[in-house]
Amino acid sequence: MKRNASLIVLALLFAGIVVAQDSRPERFVEAAKSFADVALKYGRDSYGPKHTPLFVDGINWDTHEPVMWKSRDGHAWALSDLGNQQNFFRMLVGLSALTGDPKYKQAAVDATRYALTNLMENGFLAWGGHMAYNASEDVIVCAEDKGRVHELKCHYPFYELMWEIDPRATRTLIETMWNGHVLDWSNLDFNRHGVPRKMGPLWKSEYKGTPVFFNGHGLTFINAGSDLSFAAAMLSKFTGDPDPLVWAKRLAHRYVETRDPKTGIGGYQFSQDQSAWCDNVGKIRGDRAQYFFADDFPGHHVVEGTLFPCYGNTPEVRPRICQLLLGETLGTNGAEFVQWAREEMTAWGKSAYRAKDKTFIPMLTDGTSMEGYVVKKDGYFGPKGRIFTAGKAGAMDFWTYALGWRLTDDAFLGEMVRSIRNANTFEKSRDPAALFGFLELYRKTKDRADLQAAESVGDNIIAAGLHLRGRVKFNRVEPLALLHLAAALQDHESLVPAYIGGAGFFAAAYADQGHKYDDFLYR
Repeated sequence: MKRNASLIVLALLFAGIVVAQDSRPERFVEAAKSFADVALKYGRDSYGPKHTPLFVDGINWDTHEPVMWKSRDGHAWALSDLGNQQNFFRMLVGLSALTGDPKYKQAAVDATRYALTNLMENGFLAWGGHMAYNASEDVIVCAEDKGRVHELKCHYPFYELMWEIDPRATRTLIETMWNGHVLDWSNLDFNRHGVPRKMGPLWKSEYKGTPVFFNGHGLTFINAGSDLSFAAAMLSKFTGDPDPLVWAKRLAHRYVETRDPKTGIGGYQFSQDQSAWCDNVGKIRGDRAQYFFADDFPGHHVVEGTLFPCYGNTPEVRPRICQLLLGETLGTNGAEFVQWAREEMTAWGKSAYRAKDKTFIPMLTDGTSMEGYVVKKDGYFGPKGRIFTAGKAGAMDFWTYALGWRLTDDAFLGEMVRSIRNANTFEKSRDPAALFGFLELYRKTKDRADLQAAESVGDNIIAAGLHLRGRVKFNRVEPLALLHLAAALQDHESLVPAYIGGAGFFAAAYADQGHKYDDFLYR
């Protein structure tokens, strides 16, 4: 009866009917459990001739049909991308820990074990940005417009679970990733797209560390670089071998080396790729920032690695969240990760943050403002007529600075937290990043008001509905955030796997609509 009553309350909340406030910490576990129960019942791979323990990426909550991807020829297939399910697996493991019911973790274990046994291809796992499993036809597929390439960008997989299940396969995967992505170990030129290569000396390679912003052969984006660094550091933690950690730090430090001495702000990448396309048809190639902006900023160093923010209008915080939590996980061995994140976030706050309207100013990393700049060309940074605007600090920024403040006790980071918080009503939000931010404040201050603010966000998430009508992605962060909140309320925080800030995706040509990210399927 207790379980049925709680589900009735949840159903009423999802329907928008006002009910008496449930004050029990268990309400957050029950909400996550209701989400997981539907996923386990309807989300497993029961399509095609072969049924597997894998999950599809999401379902239509009303019809229970799987979310489908369409190939260029228009035929649809059930999308199953293990890289798009890592936060879902963290939630399942945490749910078993908090409820004592092993079936949730077992579902994550079964899916991961099956993938490590059956979805490995030349040492890579068929997952991530451009590889997946076609559950309708039981075949590994790749993005038709990208080819058979491996890509992780701020995915930050659940390596702890993978290592628990199959250490050898996990080690092979991480080593294959580094071997297949790194193009030149002497300067760590790498490409976001990894391909199979003959295994080299890996961690025994020679490193020279040539100056940054060199002309390389890959796009050394920090979202991809942080995933490589995270993987190698975790391998060191698992094995006790210090060599992968040495390379993880070398790669992370490449971005530190891009910092402009005037501002301390670093770049989104540390090299230039002269083969990158600049225009919409791919006829003009080279450094995209030079092509778009250099003529309008004479006397300044204008490359992709000197744009802030390089994409969007607020800083890319996910790699910093990963750095901070990785540093905490590694303890004294990870102190540099925390320090580098602290320095970067301080530079953002002192050189790019405008306190009066709580925004980050778009600029070159030397401090030259680009606010109000009107793009003059179509192509990569277009379209023509696009205007660069300052971006208001939001929940992700709040969480990032709160986490940094907790781990470093840096007074300036604390000031940034208060400034960003004072400009927003995060307590009224249903953004899981706001919930994580308040939990970090509570861990730092031990002020019950911060924990109560996290509860308010959690209740807002439940009231809005963990599963809105229509297509729902299992990897959404809200259920995992609710478990973290329940664990904090019950003093069991260590039981729930950490959320590293990752956000999986699948991106490929979709039907006749061009290159699309899978998020459009769930809106």
